[in-house]
Amino acid sequence: MIERSRTTDLPSMRGRVSRATVGNVVFAGIGLTALAVIWDGGPTARFLLGTLAVLAIQFVVVRRTLVLARVEAGPQPLTLATWITIARGSALALLAGFVFVDPSTGTLVWVPGALFAIAAGLDAIDGVVARRTDSVTEFGARLDTEIDALTVLCGASIVVLYGVAPLAFLAVGLARYVFVAGIASRRRRGRPVRGLDRSQARRFFGALAMAAIWLALLPVPGRTGSWLITAAVLVPFLLQFGRDWLVVSDRLEPRAD
Repeated sequence: MIERSRTTDLPSMRGRVSRATVGNVVFAGIGLTALAVIWDGGPTARFLLGTLAVLAIQFVVVRRTLVLARVEAGPQPLTLATWITIARGSALALLAGFVFVDPSTGTLVWVPGALFAIAAGLDAIDGVVARRTDSVTEFGARLDTEIDALTVLCGASIVVLYGVAPLAFLAVGLARYVFVAGIASRRRRGRPVRGLDRSQARRFFGALAMAAIWLALLPVPGRTGSWLITAAVLVPFLLQFGRDWLVVSDRLEPRAD
């Protein structure tokens, strides 16, 4: 019966993927229109290439996440909270364009920081909306995590490319992907994988990394100040990931709740 319901839900699932993709593109288009107003000559071809590349990645992420959530919890709706997460992804796609464009002067110099603030800051809203509207879904939770990871990866890449963070800071953006790949490798080899304990430190260092990236994207701290801030965040952030790896790889006992 469960398999039959999942089979009959396939057309509806494809429709949700399509609606999410169209919404993502529309939100990004609105952002591009706003950028064109303050950008002399308008967004460049290289900027658009970066934006389109991340929109394509997000299409794959949305589809894969929706499939996994459907297997885990059945058909998944697109809630208001999910649309907020999708809007975060659109801001992220625009931010990705600045991987290829350095806005060193004029009003545009504030745009990367503003886009990162939207992509990261709305993370504090979509979860609240989901809980207050009683619309928490497996898809929404998974997509939120994926957008968080992409936001940190994109932001870390940009600050390193701009020279306002040490090269090692790329490890902050890659940490979750290496962590997930390590877990998948252990499972393929039949090695034990333990669940993570609840950790306020994990949330704290994650928020600290996002704050450091945001400050580095702004012109205010300056190159030296941004470099020092990101370098200071790098070590405790990676130590927390190292501790989490010891837990999931069954080398360290998790903390008691």
